[in-house]
Amino acid sequence: MPICRHSIAPPARTPREQPVVRLSHYVVQRRSAPRAANDNRRSRLAPVWPWAMAAAAPAVTAALILTRLI
Repeated sequence: MPICRHSIAPPARTPREQPVVRLSHYVVQRRSAPRAANDNRRSRLAPVWPWAMAAAAPAVTAALILTRLI
């Protein structure tokens, strides 16, 4: 049949055995879901400012006492 487009010849290249690459093999931690702009719930992370105040307050107080003594 002259109109037939099926090839009788074997394929020029043999298909290579490639391992399946999946993104789940490389993802270590899943991303949290996005939150709406009007979501007033507390964030999951603990606030940092109380710890910063606990560390900075004694240093600032000591510095003020030393400046008053000098």
